[in-house]
Amino acid sequence: MAAIKKKEFSYIEKYSTKTKYKEDSFYYCGEAFATACGLPGPAMGTVNMFLGHSNTAKTNALILTAADVIKKGHLPVFIITEKKWNWGHAVQLGLQASQEADGTWTGDFIYNDGFKYIEQATDFMNELLNEQEKGNIPQSLCFLWDSIGSIPCKMTFEGKGGKQHNASVLADKIQLGLAGRISDSKKESYPYINTLVVVNQPWVELPDNPYGQPTIKAKGGNALWLAASLIFLFGNQKNSGVSNMPPVSKNGRKIVYATRTKISILKNHINGLAFQDGRIVATPHGFLPDTKEALDEYKKKYSQYWSSLMGGSGDVEFTESDGEEEILDSDDDE
Repeated sequence: MAAIKKKEFSYIEKYSTKTKYKEDSFYYCGEAFATACGLPGPAMGTVNMFLGHSNTAKTNALILTAADVIKKGHLPVFIITEKKWNWGHAVQLGLQASQEADGTWTGDFIYNDGFKYIEQATDFMNELLNEQEKGNIPQSLCFLWDSIGSIPCKMTFEGKGGKQHNASVLADKIQLGLAGRISDSKKESYPYINTLVVVNQPWVELPDNPYGQPTIKAKGGNALWLAASLIFLFGNQKNSGVSNMPPVSKNGRKIVYATRTKISILKNHINGLAFQDGRIVATPHGFLPDTKEALDEYKKKYSQYWSSLMGGSGDVEFTESDGEEEILDSDDDE
């Protein structure tokens, strides 16, 4: 067969664009997180979801992401709609924030918890993106929404809608709106790179036959699932799958200091690779590998801190008990 000359393909160049994209990059949630699931954290220039039942360390991952956003010189934008935010916990996890005399917290971030319905939050994000395009916000933005399923759309807020209306608004505002603007920032021609990370609680779809398995679904319908490039699952699909680590004790009182949770990736449109069997330990100070060595090091480092919170002081030592738990002892409280 004779070779086809390039000029015969002139229509290919005529109708093709030559868009170049930035290389894949990620925010970093710590070594333990990366080892457990196979990715460092949320992908920049995309929509990401932290999905899981209550108390599975989703917000921990969100805060660790925010801390790394600041380290990279980008601007975190907190969209807080669940009303469970705790600044002390955020600072423990490494977020650089300080409390002013009037009780407010400040830092290199935007924090807004004044939203009553979905459209207010999405309009706010679009406003910031507009200001960025005008040159008034000369930084990459990382929107961190905790949690996206906790407020209704305007119609439902006013008592005229329901779940289907909430899902429709999320489809219009996120899947058909913000997701495109976020993705556009991954083009080399755009001076910044913007990211959306949402925390979402699930609902569980029961199987339609006796041999089927329950399937986890994200609140807000399929729009968020379809818009997300990465979906991290914390815990099990059917339930939280969380267990407390063997507690330490002080003067006969047990102290729970960490929980073990599963972490996996349900959807990966970045490189297609992910671990499905990861386990991780969530502590007030970040994630740890699920190993005895890591736990022992953590307990030695923070035992005095625990003792001070529980009313003790002075040197603290761990000694093995007859059972599985370990003893946290302080010579001040004899």
